[in-house]
Amino acid sequence: MTIETELRARASALLAAGTIDIFLGYRQGSNPLRVAPFVARTPAEAERLVWNAVCVPNLAGALQKHAARRVGVALKGCDARSVSQLLRQNQLQRERLHIIGVTCAGMADPEQLAAVAAGPVSGFEADGDELVLTVGSAVTRHARDGLLLTKCATCTSHTPELYDELLGAPVAAAPAVDRFATVRAFEALDAPARLAFWSEQFSKCTLCYACQTVCPLCYCKQCPLTLPRDDPRRQTREPTSVFSYHLMRAAHLAGRCTGCDECERVCPEEIPLSLICRKNEHDALPAHGATEDDRGPR
Repeated sequence: MTIETELRARASALLAAGTIDIFLGYRQGSNPLRVAPFVARTPAEAERLVWNAVCVPNLAGALQKHAARRVGVALKGCDARSVSQLLRQNQLQRERLHIIGVTCAGMADPEQLAAVAAGPVSGFEADGDELVLTVGSAVTRHARDGLLLTKCATCTSHTPELYDELLGAPVAAAPAVDRFATVRAFEALDAPARLAFWSEQFSKCTLCYACQTVCPLCYCKQCPLTLPRDDPRRQTREPTSVFSYHLMRAAHLAGRCTGCDECERVCPEEIPLSLICRKNEHDALPAHGATEDDRGPR
């Protein structure tokens, strides 16, 4: 039995028994390489749930929309870290959640998959350490490790830290990888070069606030960093407003960011936003004078 089949069966049983009001998971998107968050309200709707190697979106943020209901949810390791942090900050109630943890060998990058497919993908599945793509009549196999999301290549949370029941076989720990390699490379630059780097990156920002919208830890009902649509500073993309928004948002997330990298994933301008929060995390390491307790949710 596949994880997807088990997940559908468990979600259907929980809904039928009245243990939960809704189940939050994923449904198939517009093509085989896309999924979208999905709420199943009946056992029949639970048959639409999917689980595959492109279940990328973090479901923790969507949970907050249903905080007043009894919710079943499927969580991989990175999502579970975000839920744990939301529970610590009293944004969710543990007794209202039934968490189905799913072991994860890493999620594939849909953009990379599309690039190697070289054509419209009509079929996609994982087969052990390989990802199988179907394009027309051609079937190609690709090593999973070479197509993972950046965050998955350095992940140590293959088994969720929080769950009521667990699906999937244990995943072997990956070889130790320096999570802060990009931070160290950035720190090696002199001050003018660092300023030039972020000036170039932030010049692309349109202040669309997609990063804020997708972040599960940006849960304030009214954010003082967000400019109204008709504000001249937003319309002209005033550099000071752009810089202050991103740096203050990162400071607000210091010690709370769980490294899900959703902000970077949804950025239409492909700004490396995760680098800012990872730099904050790196600065809190013991070598920089902080204790283990100061490092936040990781």
